[in-house]
Amino acid sequence: MSMKTSILALFLSAASCGLIGQNSSPTVVFHGNCPNNLPSFQEWFQQTELPQGGTYVAHGERKERIVRRYGKLRLQMSLEEVEQVLGRPDFATPRPTARLTTTPEPNEPQCSNEVAYIFKKSSENIADLEDVAIYLSFSKDGKLYWVAPQNLPSLKSLGSPTEANAVVFQNQTSSWKEYSYPNEGFAITTPTDPSPHDDATMPEMKAHTVHLSPQVALTLRVSSQARDCGATLKQLKDGALSGKQPGLLPTSLRDVSVGGYPGVEWEFELPPGGKEYERYICADGRFYIFAASWLGTQKKPAEVTRVVDSFRLLSAAKQPK
Repeated sequence: MSMKTSILALFLSAASCGLIGQNSSPTVVFHGNCPNNLPSFQEWFQQTELPQGGTYVAHGERKERIVRRYGKLRLQMSLEEVEQVLGRPDFATPRPTARLTTTPEPNEPQCSNEVAYIFKKSSENIADLEDVAIYLSFSKDGKLYWVAPQNLPSLKSLGSPTEANAVVFQNQTSSWKEYSYPNEGFAITTPTDPSPHDDATMPEMKAHTVHLSPQVALTLRVSSQARDCGATLKQLKDGALSGKQPGLLPTSLRDVSVGGYPGVEWEFELPPGGKEYERYICADGRFYIFAASWLGTQKKPAEVTRVVDSFRLLSAAKQPK
């Protein structure tokens, strides 16, 4: 997953000239090999009548069996145990675990997995909200942490999209504490030391990065290069709305403020199936830029919101003269 034309890259040119598209190296990548013996979505799709404009409807007997045995599912089951209960899924979407670009790719595959039992589908969109289906998510250690029935009101969901975070990071989440950076004018609460470092791709910025789950990392960049807050924020919003940020979710764009200082935030979709969140806060010309990416179509992870909401400006937030 990469921020190919991210507004974050456009930010660098917003102060002196119009917004010009640039490429930036991703903070988080999801490259890696994830072998799986289940069909992919495309393989399953081609075996149905959907490519000819038809509607896929599961056999009544199969649907009845899955619904009848649904109550036997338990969190922490393996995929093999789930198959013994519900039968073979229609397709799977294995996903490599997120890692920073500065971290070498692991020797062994580290993949989470999402599988689907489809009851009814009428489009080629893998995440169509009109589908009647059950989606199950497995952590990189192969344990079931989230079951999400869709358009099946008689079935209750199990776990949550952030349940894997609680399992994998159970020791980490108990140690949240505030880290203060007077020279950069802010304090923030995170589960681990953000370890400030010079940004590899934007050397004028200081970066603070924390891993919030196996699939979510958040970076706060600080730009101390003086900029006109109002003009730069306006250029950023205009650039986003004019299409310079592909995948922007227009309803997510909104003005925000911290301690009376202005900002803007939004979310956008990333292929092949993820989202990114960005927030820009300007305090007397200094910019604080949050960026977090995650896989799947779910809402912004709660851990991201917790970190962002903990951000506060210190009395030293003003630009040094």
